[in-house]
Amino acid sequence: MQETRESSYGAIFRNPSFRRFWLGFTFSVLGDALTQVALTWFVYQQTQSARALGLLTLAYTGPVIVGGLIAGSLLDRFDRRKVMFADNMIRGTTMALIPLLHLLGMLQLWMVYAAAAVYGSLMMISLAGGPTLIPSMVSEEQLSTANSLETLSFTLGGMIGPPLAGLLIALIGAPNVIALDALTYFVFAIALLTLRLHEDESSPEERPPTSYTLADAFRLLTGNSILLSTTLMYMTFNIGMGLFTVWMPIYADQILRGGSQVYGLLLGIMAAGQVISSIVAGNLSGLSLGRSIVIAGMLAGISMALLLGRTLWWAIAGLALFGFFSAPLTIWAQTLRMKIIPAPLRGRTFALLRMLMQGTTPLGGVVGGLIVPLAGVVAMAGISASLMGGAGLAGSFVKDLRDAGSPSPTTQLEVSG
Repeated sequence: MQETRESSYGAIFRNPSFRRFWLGFTFSVLGDALTQVALTWFVYQQTQSARALGLLTLAYTGPVIVGGLIAGSLLDRFDRRKVMFADNMIRGTTMALIPLLHLLGMLQLWMVYAAAAVYGSLMMISLAGGPTLIPSMVSEEQLSTANSLETLSFTLGGMIGPPLAGLLIALIGAPNVIALDALTYFVFAIALLTLRLHEDESSPEERPPTSYTLADAFRLLTGNSILLSTTLMYMTFNIGMGLFTVWMPIYADQILRGGSQVYGLLLGIMAAGQVISSIVAGNLSGLSLGRSIVIAGMLAGISMALLLGRTLWWAIAGLALFGFFSAPLTIWAQTLRMKIIPAPLRGRTFALLRMLMQGTTPLGGVVGGLIVPLAGVVAMAGISASLMGGAGLAGSFVKDLRDAGSPSPTTQLEVSG
């Protein structure tokens, strides 16, 4: 058992490039969580308007589609570290302007929306840039551990960021909290410049000449059963998560009679389950990744169905287990994708994949807002559970996915340049 530990987290953190990347990325993700809460609260304080908050959400998420299409091309065409460095410098400077303008008494609401739009336009560079860089910093045997640590960054940000933001907003004010986020961007930018990569992608001049386009990424996605099945599974799963964001606060208030305190408690319990499983998944070896994905997906859906019990304890158990089973899904699927996607096409393909999968969460939210009043909260919980568990069940019928991640290496699909 000691040998297993040493071959995973102990070994990967002795890699100075990955260690700096992970610390900088984690710091940046935490800063993003602080800013999202702080911007939301600032707009609410200034307007007391649900419409204004809706516009802020649109500014955050709307530009992701266009930005995602551009991000992949930039990551494949230029030095990925420098592209991510530029992204962090631009977003850091943009966020730093908010507290500065507030201090000068010049901050207006449209400026907040503009900052959110800059964030949404560029965020896919880091989201897709992470998985494009990770294979060039670690060995193939360490991919699952590295991907678990990337997921851990997001789960820690989700668990620590919002409550910390609430505390800091009360102490120093929302604009000054955003100044902390600006600092995290600059720290991550510096870390990126210190990375040393071990593949032929350390600089664009050293990569073999290609004429890859987004069409090649799309053809790779649709032509490989593992990429296609996991993408469709996760898009379906995320529709269920989008529904969850709508019915869960109502469920906490009307079914559990607990209000915002119980709502916050349950989200924290779910995040804690995700943190634990992210750590555990990175320390496991010898798994059949494809089978693990479909089993975890089905168990996540079953866990969500426990909320149909309509009591606080069923909700606690269900969300803790849901967090535990859902977090490794990204870890294992990303490991498979890294073995399939050719290095020169990683930027475009990961940007396309994450754009498609992330885009279904707000879709689920919009649909949920329309049908919750018609179907009721408990029925919506059942629909979310069915979508999530059903995605895993559907994946179990894809033979290539079931067999993926076995001792024989996953072969790459050839794509024409």
